[in-house]
Amino acid sequence: MTSLLAKSIDSAHPLILADAHVHIYNCFSLEQFLNSAFNNFQKTVAKLPHQIPSYSLLFLTETSENNWFKTLVEYAEKQQKVEDWNFYKTSETESIYAENSQSQGMYLIAGRQIITSENLEVLALITEQTFSDGSPLQDTIQTVRDAGGLPILPWGFGKWLGRRGKVLNNLLNSDDSSPLFLGDNGGRPIFWRRPSYFQLAEDKGLRVLPGSDPLPIASESTRPGSFGFQVRGSFNKQEPGKSMKEVLLRPETVLHPYGSLQTPWNFIRNQVTLRYQNQE
Repeated sequence: MTSLLAKSIDSAHPLILADAHVHIYNCFSLEQFLNSAFNNFQKTVAKLPHQIPSYSLLFLTETSENNWFKTLVEYAEKQQKVEDWNFYKTSETESIYAENSQSQGMYLIAGRQIITSENLEVLALITEQTFSDGSPLQDTIQTVRDAGGLPILPWGFGKWLGRRGKVLNNLLNSDDSSPLFLGDNGGRPIFWRRPSYFQLAEDKGLRVLPGSDPLPIASESTRPGSFGFQVRGSFNKQEPGKSMKEVLLRPETVLHPYGSLQTPWNFIRNQVTLRYQNQE
């Protein structure tokens, strides 16, 4: 069984780049997915005024139809490569390290996407536990917390309008205890103004975590890592999931989003492609 060598905690508070909403679909080339995510992170680091130590993380948010994280763990155990990429287990069960032939890499953190009875999405970050769809929103959020995960309500095209918007509004105006996050989406078109619920959440002290949220279209495999957030914090290379949970729950943590929203052309093209695929 392959295991990443134990390394000490970096107490210098390095830069951490994270994409908080990542899917791996069966239509993706896994090699292209990994190469693109790594390159997207590197492009963001290259724009910084000073080169400082940094770590990159993909938060997987897999549906009930997929469990690529389990597959990657099996690759690590069998020392099975994907082209240029090797996989290594850490000392925690909810993270894996992917490294290319240049000894450069990134972490992938287990997580799930759950559909509630109100047809709202809840992301469960930093947990390898699976969850059933179809429970009420507040019950789903509490189930994620009980599993040790971080619950996120991600924005989605049309998903916070009408009846579902009222459910979200009621939740944000309730006395529901933290942890709770909202999620921005790199698939949001540039002409779509920032949802008012983000400001409502921030006024209550809740954070908004950005993520790329690639669609189940083959070309979307190039988007992970392109939209996310930067943060400084103590980081344990053997326990990246635990480290990120501590960073995100710390009140004084400051998040800096990065990345660009979708152009009108890309947004419309993707919506048409999805509708066409669903009709096949």
